Order: sequence, then C-alpha cells, then structure tokens
Amino acid sequence: MQRLCRITVPGLSMKQDFEAARARLMRDFPTIEEVIATTAPETLLILASDPVDVRAWQETIRSVSTAGARSGRFRLTARGPGHRDHAA
Repeated sequence: MQRLCRITVPGLSMKQDFEAARARLMRDFPTIEEVIATTAPETLLILASDPVDVRAWQETIRSVSTAGARSGRFRLTARGPGHRDHAA
C-alpha cells in the first residue's frame, strides 16, 4: 500500500537542503518512491510503500540539514590584512 506523508522538520531549508535530503532518503530507504518539496516552510511530502518509518526519516532529514549548516550556511569572514594572530 502506498502512503503520502507530510513531514515538517525545523531548520530544513528547501533551497539549501532539499536535494541532499531527497538523495539521502531515496538511497537509505528503499520503500520511499518519491520526495517532493512543498511551499510550506520546512516541509516535505514523501510517497512510500509500507513499512513507513517516519521517525527514521525525520532523523535522516535532520542530519542532512545539520550537515548543511556546518558546511556552508554559516561562513566565517576573512581576516583583514592588519590582523595579527595571537595564538603563538
């Protein structure tokens, strides 16, 4: 039996996280047939066959979203030419 599940994950960005989240869900869960972005904030639609494991899907999406935040969403600014490193 196919099911359509709507999942909202706080912190998920459709612009920055969707492609990675979709690829990871499709790879890790063979019962998932399609992942669809929505216009609702932080929300995906997932078409899947039984068994449905919504908690595992949410954890996977959170890990992708968190990884995205660490790898590029928050960037450190470059130090100016007059900056001296006091670590020595």
